[in-house]
Amino acid sequence: MIKTAILVAVALARAAWAQPAITVQPASADWTGHYQIARGKALGGLQPISPDLNQVVTAHLQPWARLKMEGTDGVADDTGQVCQPIGIFRYAIVNSEFMWLPGRDHITIASWEINTVGARRIYLNRPHLKNVAPTWNGDSVGHWEGDTLVVDTIGFNDKSWLHMMMQPHSEDTHLIERIRRITTPSGAYMEVRGKVEDRQALTSAFEYSRYYKQSSEEMVPNVCSEDIGTWKEIRDRHLRPLMERAREVK
Repeated sequence: MIKTAILVAVALARAAWAQPAITVQPASADWTGHYQIARGKALGGLQPISPDLNQVVTAHLQPWARLKMEGTDGVADDTGQVCQPIGIFRYAIVNSEFMWLPGRDHITIASWEINTVGARRIYLNRPHLKNVAPTWNGDSVGHWEGDTLVVDTIGFNDKSWLHMMMQPHSEDTHLIERIRRITTPSGAYMEVRGKVEDRQALTSAFEYSRYYKQSSEEMVPNVCSEDIGTWKEIRDRHLRPLMERAREVK
């Protein structure tokens, strides 16, 4: 027991030593800006929780959800391939770029992928809506705990994926985010620590964190493929074998 405790203490000390010096910006500071997900050198030594989130999410799936994932076609069933909404989960964790636009009563997060992710609003002046209708991005409300913005989101539909490996979720999905603006010797970052709960699709909650570095460049929204016909043709090629197998009588 003593040896184990010493090893744990050493591991924690090494992790703390490896992290860069962090200064937390106050809630009163101006968080407005263009942020891009940080990877590799752009992290400046920051260490995200659950860097391989695909593996983490899959390990938490209920049996039915795992079967649904395995039966999903990554092209034919991907709404983003034809410029339709994809929700906030896989975008925010994998390829996020956004403008953070604070207001008096709500914060708007305008996504770079404007066609498929759109603009998300975090309301600061009200509780969750009663009988909220399920949507791709859910209903987000936030409050401040010191210099941390705590965001609670419910009201998701069940059409999006939790990550890139097509992991499904249900309308019971509940997302809690704790967001801070920090500075390190490498620059200013938005730190997002998330916890995802779903009693229908997950065996237990999973947690992650990601860092988004503030950029001095102007954000240019990415317009989804103008040649939607090409994407529909690709999707149809993937769907055709599935349709043929569905017609087979065995």
